[in-house]
Amino acid sequence: MSVSLPHQLIHVIDQLERLPGIGPKSAQRIAFYLLRQDKERLNKISDGITNLAEGINHCSECGMLTEDSVCSICSDKQREKDSLCVVEGALDVISIERTGDYRGLYHVIGGLLSPLDNIGPESLNISSLLSRIEKNKPKEIILALNPSTEGETTSLYLKNLLEKEEITLSRLAHGLPTGAAIEYADDLTISRALSGRQELKR
Repeated sequence: MSVSLPHQLIHVIDQLERLPGIGPKSAQRIAFYLLRQDKERLNKISDGITNLAEGINHCSECGMLTEDSVCSICSDKQREKDSLCVVEGALDVISIERTGDYRGLYHVIGGLLSPLDNIGPESLNISSLLSRIEKNKPKEIILALNPSTEGETTSLYLKNLLEKEEITLSRLAHGLPTGAAIEYADDLTISRALSGRQELKR
């Protein structure tokens, strides 16, 4: 016997299923959990989601998410200015920061090169990266991109762009298996990958 659910509930379940990592059963559990909450709690959740994009900016220096024009990392005078870690997205910054092993700066390129998805260099924050390198002259660039096909392609592209610069190019080493995403790696794995990073030969 099939059960007919209210239209509003079906709509919420359908929208939740569209979120990454949320399957049909998880979407149903979340929807029924929300249904059990009082109106005040639901309004807070709703307002938070509705206002999510308001007041959140991309750091004018590195591209990290921030409420100000410059993020807390870039404005921190205690950070090591001669090291720049290139990452795909904000979640990677959070994952690396959680280890406490890196005290340099970051640059979020906002994705990875993927010709099949029509994502080329112009779609990423690569030109701002080059401008930043030219302006600040860091001594080391760490390519902390996921070891996927797209990540390897992007790392190679950046390596070729920077090969004439007098900068040490390195990348995360052991600890991150092929196909793994940095944001899902545990702290120890990321820490080992950072400490064992390898210089890219040019």
